[in-house]
Amino acid sequence: MSNYRLAFCCLLAAASCAGDAIVVPDDSAASPSGSRLANAADCPTYSGVPGLARACMFDSNGKTYAEDGTMYVFPADPPYGARFVFEADAIPAAADVATGPGAAIGVFAAPYDVASPTQCCAEDSEANRIPADATIDASGVLVISVANAVPVGYQIAIILDFGKLYRSRIAPANGGACDLPSAELCAEMASTGFAMRFYVGALPGSAVPKGTDAGPVADGACLLSYNTALVAEGADDCCYRKGGPNTCNTTIKCNERSGGGCCLIYGTENTTDGGRCCLYAGGGHVDGAEECAQLLAAGR
Repeated sequence: MSNYRLAFCCLLAAASCAGDAIVVPDDSAASPSGSRLANAADCPTYSGVPGLARACMFDSNGKTYAEDGTMYVFPADPPYGARFVFEADAIPAAADVATGPGAAIGVFAAPYDVASPTQCCAEDSEANRIPADATIDASGVLVISVANAVPVGYQIAIILDFGKLYRSRIAPANGGACDLPSAELCAEMASTGFAMRFYVGALPGSAVPKGTDAGPVADGACLLSYNTALVAEGADDCCYRKGGPNTCNTTIKCNERSGGGCCLIYGTENTTDGGRCCLYAGGGHVDGAEECAQLLAAGR
């Protein structure tokens, strides 16, 4: 394991993992760490990273939550994401603000519990990467948002790789020296990162699978759906409904929106094992593999 990876993991592990989970209500009622997201000043201050003045998460109600180690359970409906406010002399170059494989910003989703000793962090697999938007303005406000819903009970992890986010400032294209405020900051940003994470809709494993205790699933209920990044905007992503034909194309490919190694087809919350990936690009382990195989083969 390289020194870069050690430093990167140490900082990542410090974010949104230490505290108890708190379920955020679906309405806009006040919560202990929440406030209305009207402007950058509503994002709480953050002193844990040089050059970073404020950091927070936000949910679909427009509320913002401090990065204080608490694992929040946000309402299931998107959008949700994170906001960062950088110090005036430590603003990343807009050209380096990008999402996707190999970029400075990665967003991942998976049904993982951060307390698990074996499978804690959504970013542990490239196959868990999901589409996200990222923008930064001239005042140094970086907003990362997820517009597509993920299955209830999933963890979303938002990862910043500072070495890539500050690439143009650490090693300017003109061959000049790093132009961050100090040599110490140049060295630190070259080898560290930052993570925020939260759950969506429910704690992992706590949603009642509708194929079991919730009673019979009605005809027409969606059982399998495509990764929304693989379908045209506005198109129905469900490819297999109970009682209907199975039109799921198991040879579909990942694209630029999904990133490589993506989840191709999801089992929905209407299946016995609940919402989770049923088919990864290139194969790979899935939860409830036996049921996934049956669903993928059924209705054809």
